[in-house]
Amino acid sequence: MTATDFGKLTAKIRHATGKGGARKLRAQGLIPGVIYGKGQGNLMLTLSPRELRRAMDPQRKLNTFFTVTIEGEGESSVEQCVLTDYQADPIRDEFLHVDFLRVDPDSEVVTKIPVEYSGRAAGVVAGGKLRTYQRTTRVAAKPGQVPIKLSVDVSPLQAGETLRMKDLSIENARLLDHPNVVVAHVDPPRAKTDEADKKADKA
Repeated sequence: MTATDFGKLTAKIRHATGKGGARKLRAQGLIPGVIYGKGQGNLMLTLSPRELRRAMDPQRKLNTFFTVTIEGEGESSVEQCVLTDYQADPIRDEFLHVDFLRVDPDSEVVTKIPVEYSGRAAGVVAGGKLRTYQRTTRVAAKPGQVPIKLSVDVSPLQAGETLRMKDLSIENARLLDHPNVVVAHVDPPRAKTDEADKKADKA
């Protein structure tokens, strides 16, 4: 599958509802789903969990922007949407049910992306200890431009310095977490910390 194929998915209109209908679908290797939003009615779907996995962008994963072709009785339609919720089998790691939200490709959606740290902080080289506090962060971006991750280079961070959300930026998106949220901090070397405590006690 090429990069241009990611997000392309085919589903069928689902008529059977309830737990009984869902069990029958899963016995056939299919799962139930629903598309909702934008003031339109809900569309109950049947789709293949394997095709859903294949359609996912391997980097954006759950933040993939989907174009779903829905096959009905004698006609088909296309919906542009994002995955908002799902149920999965924790042992088999397979989808059991999925919820899609209709979106406008030119309007922002709010989602979470992973935070990835890189580099060796200058304060760590000097003997300090790096502490990281954020594993994910919220962003607002157009559905097809959701960043893969927030990259944080801690190399310039000196001992005793703190990196906050307001110190960071990201392309094609807005960071939504509070500007003062702490992202990373370098504790001073222990010897210097003890010395500072002794001076404070004498004062």
